[in-house]
Amino acid sequence: MSGNILVLDRQRMRLNIGGVIEEVGLLARSWNLTNLNEERSKELDKFATDALVDPSPKAAIVGFSHRLRVGPQKGVKQRAHLVIGWDYGRSQVWDKEWDYLPVLGYAIQEPDTNFYVLHELRDGTLYRLEMERATQLGLIDSSGSIVRRGQPEITDCRSVRLIVWGVAEADCTFDNHRTETLMIGVEGDKLPDPSWLVGKRPMDAANFPQPH
Repeated sequence: MSGNILVLDRQRMRLNIGGVIEEVGLLARSWNLTNLNEERSKELDKFATDALVDPSPKAAIVGFSHRLRVGPQKGVKQRAHLVIGWDYGRSQVWDKEWDYLPVLGYAIQEPDTNFYVLHELRDGTLYRLEMERATQLGLIDSSGSIVRRGQPEITDCRSVRLIVWGVAEADCTFDNHRTETLMIGVEGDKLPDPSWLVGKRPMDAANFPQPH
């Protein structure tokens, strides 16, 4: 899949992260931008409205699966679903770069149950996450609760430049040390100072000035 919008379903899945069970979201529907019409756009708007009312999950399981090796029996492959962190009030995500949301691991369904277990991918093989490792990775806090990990914050922005009228790009570094070039909608040729982006998430810096 490439260049598709994946939408959060109202259905919730049960995910075991290091022994802690959490209800997470399911990204079960997708549309390609070229296939969007008025009816589908209205449906996307409804999902966005619902997401502001419904409790936001802390993570989301991607509906389509991969076949990956599972340790310690490295010859055995199982269906595994990517799991990504999730922001409050979010209803959708682009599959390209996952809107900078963190990849938490891969979920494998327990045999004959509706539970999924989070696994870590190491050297091409999946390993079940235990509590100690999940805590080490920052997925579980000291009280034994699952941590919400949404979009990272921008910690540094080195330059902002106009690409075309109404669109700029900025070279930024996130608090996870990842460096990216972000696209920003601007009014005409009016550019923000690079410091304006610092402390914001990419979704908060999508437009300048920000709509009231």
